[in-house]
Amino acid sequence: MWRQTPLRRRLNLVFAALIALWLVGDIARILAQAKPRIAAEARAVTQLTQEFLVSSLDRVQSASDPQEAMLELIVSLRYLRHAHVIVGEGAAAAALAPSPYAANAAPAWFQKLVGASIMTTTLPVMIGNRRINYIVIQPDPTEIIAQVWEEAKGQLLAGAALAIAVILASNALVRLALLPLAGAGETLAKLEAGDYTARARISGSPEIAAIAARINRLGQALGDLSADVRHLLVRVVDAHDEERRAIARELHDETGPHLFALRANAVALAARVGGEEAALARAVGETVESLQKQNRRILANLRPAALDELGLSFALEALVEQWRRLKPDVTIELAADPRVAELGARASLTLYRFVQEALTNAFRHAQASRIAIRIAYEAPDAETPGDPQLAGLRARVEDDGKGLDDEQAPGMGLSGLRDRVRALGGEFAFGAGASKGAYVEARFGVAL
Repeated sequence: MWRQTPLRRRLNLVFAALIALWLVGDIARILAQAKPRIAAEARAVTQLTQEFLVSSLDRVQSASDPQEAMLELIVSLRYLRHAHVIVGEGAAAAALAPSPYAANAAPAWFQKLVGASIMTTTLPVMIGNRRINYIVIQPDPTEIIAQVWEEAKGQLLAGAALAIAVILASNALVRLALLPLAGAGETLAKLEAGDYTARARISGSPEIAAIAARINRLGQALGDLSADVRHLLVRVVDAHDEERRAIARELHDETGPHLFALRANAVALAARVGGEEAALARAVGETVESLQKQNRRILANLRPAALDELGLSFALEALVEQWRRLKPDVTIELAADPRVAELGARASLTLYRFVQEALTNAFRHAQASRIAIRIAYEAPDAETPGDPQLAGLRARVEDDGKGLDDEQAPGMGLSGLRDRVRALGGEFAFGAGASKGAYVEARFGVAL
């Protein structure tokens, strides 16, 4: 639990614990000093009372009625604040009356905690050589203990008030001191999200300022690395496209004419011969025709002619129409913003490849009955109006097929698409659909 406690709360708890220890120590000091104080007070009270009684008993002995004079003396001492004085004989001397100030006394548990042992003093009352009674003196520490109780309560209240003040002040100071650290944490979160332009404000204590400076250097390094990776991806994608174009040229300029010549020769041979030879020649012609169709499909995949000649919108329509003819039982919906026709060659090719690969995967793996293609420009998000990653072009292909397996990773086709999207500075995602099926999505900034 302590590991999950925020730093500010930890510091507050430490300050509170230190103040509590100081408060406990101070109250323990008061309690430790209480017993010697009570004992000293009791001795002083006993001595003063005894001296007063000794001097007063001389007058009692010379009185006409010594017994009556002694009682009057005891009554006059009834309101002593720090001692009990009574007349008793034998065991009765131990039964002393409670203090008349008990109402202002400390709680019983506190009296037991600090109460010192009180010794009673007994004085014999003599008339000549005859003892007529006893006077018992017992110190009453009730008021002293009450004073100690009030001191302890005052110290406790003062300590509690001080603790609250210190905690509030330390909380404000620690919060102010940790503000730069919170800013550094927010910068790290932005770097983690891919915003390598984020920089932390260098402020606060030297240690926090040093951390912020290191975070800024990390952001710069990540930005440079991201730019290098993007540049490398652009080169890889360009090299891949160039290889596709080279293969397409070979198939179109070399393989295509040879297949045409083979088919023409097979047709001519079938016209000149008869019987089984003519049937074999026609079979060879049909096989060559199939190869020609396959060659045209490969050429269309390697380098879509409609994209170069008619633009992205018409190329996507042609691609969708081709799949509709191949899979008439599957509904394919296409909604593309007309402004995509204004995209550059690389961006147009990337979007075309994105839709092409997504459709191929859907028909190959999803067993879907409906596929929706959406390409649209997004308005800035209301919560983050200035974020270029959320204001740009979004392409999404979603199906209602069997969905994804748990922890399924993208295949080679989707991995290649992800590299293409990242090469243009976009974000690539795929996952389960809203209700069922799966989706593939690419998002690009406004500078696409």
